[in-house]
Amino acid sequence: MTTHLPPRMVADTLWLMTARSRGASHWVENSHCTIEQLDIDGHPVPVSHLTKSQWQESYVSSLRSAWLRYPHQEAKRHLTAGQLALYQAASCLILGPISLLMRAARLDQAAILANHLISTNLYPPWLQTSMPEVLWQAQQHYPDRPIVLRNLCPAVHPELFEQLRQQGWQMIPARQVYLCDPADPAVWQHNHVRKDARLLADQEVELVAASALQREDIPALRRLFRQLFIEKHSCLNPDFSDDFFEFCLETQFLDCYALRWQGKWVGILGVYAQPESGWMTTPLIGYDTQLPKELGIYRRLMALLLKLAKDKQMKLHYSSGAAQFKLARGGQPALEYTAVYSQHLPVLNKLSLNLFSRLLQRCAPGILSYADKQKPG
Repeated sequence: MTTHLPPRMVADTLWLMTARSRGASHWVENSHCTIEQLDIDGHPVPVSHLTKSQWQESYVSSLRSAWLRYPHQEAKRHLTAGQLALYQAASCLILGPISLLMRAARLDQAAILANHLISTNLYPPWLQTSMPEVLWQAQQHYPDRPIVLRNLCPAVHPELFEQLRQQGWQMIPARQVYLCDPADPAVWQHNHVRKDARLLADQEVELVAASALQREDIPALRRLFRQLFIEKHSCLNPDFSDDFFEFCLETQFLDCYALRWQGKWVGILGVYAQPESGWMTTPLIGYDTQLPKELGIYRRLMALLLKLAKDKQMKLHYSSGAAQFKLARGGQPALEYTAVYSQHLPVLNKLSLNLFSRLLQRCAPGILSYADKQKPG
């Protein structure tokens, strides 16, 4: 008897098989981690880990890039000379100790579970049920590494979040995100939501679904993503490869949509949906930043994202960045955590992690608030 796997599971499994055989950089050019696999009750679970973290390592595979390098890059990019001097002084007092504690806790060599190297990992309900087995296997395979789950938000994965806390995982603040439920009528009362919907409906800019996109379109679509995320913002954002774009078009690992204006590609949106959990997010978005703002390419893309969530009857994880924009479109702020388990490690590693966690708990609100204002959507 033939077993028909859900499309989400098929795409995730193919992603994992390729990452194991060809390396993480096959999908994300600035991720140099090793990808391995745990088998849990018939479910393959990807595990990423680094041997050595380079300064240009993407934040999706490096906790040092997520917590330290990204905010530092953004500070240098956006602060005035006077502000930068104050920031550098504060760095010596705060970020220096944080960096030393990260090294002592071996956080940048952590085994990151269920990590698909995208900005927001969404976890299926079966992961919660299987967590005791997942944790046991992870400790056997990675006895000298902290064990990590990224993207834990109490509002998105409430049962999993509480279960991990009871198991002794430490919840360390990671970023501020925005969540939206399109089933709430109040979302559609926002003035910006109504205006964006009208903009999306007009015919000046053509909306093109994945089924109509071709392999020869990939270089132009990737340039749009890189123009926003890599060139305008940070080289630490995941730099998805041409192979990744092709994979998405073939498997719907990300469901892609594009915008075309006057015969050229001007916008790209990639949606990751986790039907079992009822959530969706967009790890891939880009547009031609040189176009007139009156065209509203970013507004059109985000209006499309909200419409897709409503049509699929799913909740929307807006991810981080573009805070005011998302608040004006029904986004509700929520703190997201990185869960870290270290009970199997030597005392020095555990003590360093405890101190790191306490220090970041105190510093996180200001750091995360600033970083969120600078990140792209």
